[in-house]
Amino acid sequence: MFFSRRFVLSSLAASAFASPASAQGRPEFYPIPVELLEGLERLNGRVSLGSRNPDVTIVEFFDYNCGFCRRTARDVRPLLQSEQNLRFMLVNYAVLGIPSVMATRVALAFSRQKADRYLDFHEQMFAQGGLRDAEMALAVATKLGADRSRLIADADSEAVTEAMKASARLGESFAFQATPSFLVGREGFSGALTLEQKRAAIRAFRQCEKTSCG
Repeated sequence: MFFSRRFVLSSLAASAFASPASAQGRPEFYPIPVELLEGLERLNGRVSLGSRNPDVTIVEFFDYNCGFCRRTARDVRPLLQSEQNLRFMLVNYAVLGIPSVMATRVALAFSRQKADRYLDFHEQMFAQGGLRDAEMALAVATKLGADRSRLIADADSEAVTEAMKASARLGESFAFQATPSFLVGREGFSGALTLEQKRAAIRAFRQCEKTSCG
């Protein structure tokens, strides 16, 4: 597959933003300053699933080559099916090398074409074996009905580059040093959460909203 020299160089630059990060299984908890959360709503490239009028939002920063992210990806659909007032926001946070960065470029391009199919894309990407790179992402995306030529053009665009850089900067501002990392309200979790841990975090957030504990 051909990508321009600028594409590769900008991918390297975007990857460098979060180079200390890694995959992490055991979550570490800490509060997030409320002023930093405003950046989420302005973040280009985020994918919002579920309720348009949520009472709670979970945000996941993930990498398509992260094994723990592969496990947590199985929880998104069950959570959305059981929690009618939940919004689940996916943020591509490509920190595990150039294949991840290239896959993320295609993923962001796909989200611009087929936002309503992004969860299908997300699940099918993690269902694949081996290294998840641009070719694999293109194969999954075209199988789901996206136009390949348009995908490549969008993946190689400045808009996608800027979206990746913005996600990297935001993840760094939250001090996320691992994938996956999560936000539930103002609570940050760097590392994987099980399905039950996610449900517990949702319950805790709703209880705090009722009692103004936060």
